[in-house]
Amino acid sequence: MNKIKILVVEDEAIVAKNIESKLIKAGYEVVDTVFTGNEAIKSAIEKNPDVILLDIKLKGEIGGIEAAERIKLQKDIPIIYLTSYTDEDTFEKAKLTEPAAYLSKPFNLDELNRIIQLTLFNHNIKKELIETKRRYELAVEAGKTGVWEYIPSERRTVVDSGFLKLLGLKGEGKLTDEKDWANFVPVEDLQVISSKLNELISGRADNYSFEHRIINVDGELRWVSSKGKSVKDEEGNTVKIIGTVTDITDLKETERKLKHHSDELKRSNVAKDNFFSIIAHDLRNPFHTILGASELLANYSFEMNQEEIKETAQNIYRAASNVYNLLVNLLEWSRFQTGNLEVKKSQFNLCEIVNQVLELYSEQLERKKLSVYRKCDETCYVFADKYMIESVVRNLISNALKFTPVGRSIEIICRNLDNDFVEFSVKDNGVGIPREIQQKLFQFDTQISTRGTEQEKGTGLGLVLCKDFIEKNDGTISFESEVGKGSIFKVKIPKK
Repeated sequence: MNKIKILVVEDEAIVAKNIESKLIKAGYEVVDTVFTGNEAIKSAIEKNPDVILLDIKLKGEIGGIEAAERIKLQKDIPIIYLTSYTDEDTFEKAKLTEPAAYLSKPFNLDELNRIIQLTLFNHNIKKELIETKRRYELAVEAGKTGVWEYIPSERRTVVDSGFLKLLGLKGEGKLTDEKDWANFVPVEDLQVISSKLNELISGRADNYSFEHRIINVDGELRWVSSKGKSVKDEEGNTVKIIGTVTDITDLKETERKLKHHSDELKRSNVAKDNFFSIIAHDLRNPFHTILGASELLANYSFEMNQEEIKETAQNIYRAASNVYNLLVNLLEWSRFQTGNLEVKKSQFNLCEIVNQVLELYSEQLERKKLSVYRKCDETCYVFADKYMIESVVRNLISNALKFTPVGRSIEIICRNLDNDFVEFSVKDNGVGIPREIQQKLFQFDTQISTRGTEQEKGTGLGLVLCKDFIEKNDGTISFESEVGKGSIFKVKIPKK
């Protein structure tokens, strides 16, 4: 099997060498590595790679965007832009070149491989779509087109064998009443067809072309392209309408697949950008607190009283706890996305998990003077992946603590719903979730920025994990929230 050939265009020599080594390690063939836009154009024409990895901002007289435009004029090669965080104007210009994908720097081998594979898949789908359109032009010869004539004065329709074949009927063509075809077209589409025919009959239009659905004798819904043209007498009256109906179901399905995979690729890119944004900012910021506070203790502790030392140590502990929780979520999300996190179900008592997590957050509960109302049926046994459910419980309780002001309370309940499910719920009396955020709460392709009562920044990643983990265990998660009054999250977990 031939290796996939890739052209690398990157003006930073060290970065280019790193990309090249990653590609070779992943089993790709790097046909060339160039550093300027002019070199990229020349190499693309001569080497004819399968994919081009192109830095969106290149030094020299020709930038990455202009190089992509010139390449596309001569070669149909999918281009993946290599980007850092670019300005909006550059991004809008880049979109006009219709790149296959964007790959943010730095990136890991798995992400690089996934983007390349999706790009090639979509490119093949695109070529298939073009080929399908070509086949569509030959549809009459292939037997996928039916011809018909409509005679307004007699309200009769003459159809050929190709038309009957589209409907799953047999025959060589016949003269029929227009009502005979009503059952072969969905009601809403039939109304459009009648409207188009009336425009031709009345002389308001000379022809039409549109797409609609038909229902064959087996009850199968098919898409057709319908075209019609009026035939007039010497006085300009419509005496006949002739038309064709061509089956385009395969074309529609190809378009649907292309759009689906394009949407998946876009979501993957946005989620990846958010992932790197979290690593670049949210994972780094807590270390500023840890480093600053520890430096203060290391250099000036002899000048500080006991209360100041205690407060500084607490700041270090809180920052370390936050960065640890975020790191755990990042690792779990990464393993889940790459398929390295298997679901290993067993039966266990959910209440024991809740008690363990509450013990983990005892210091935070005490510090914020939060009271906990806990009610757990001791028989709340569930059948699920214990590790995943513990992560869900930890994230939901952590959020409740984070967004509940000092001195208030949270409510935690485990109960048997019926013979099939156990319900775990966490209710807080905190800040609540704004309505504009609620619709995006479980989506990682949208950056969510919220802050706790002590200005802890939330990324929304924990809730994305909760949804993924619960659904992997055949459960559901839901919530209700009101700004200023708090939120309640409910999770249903199967018993068996």
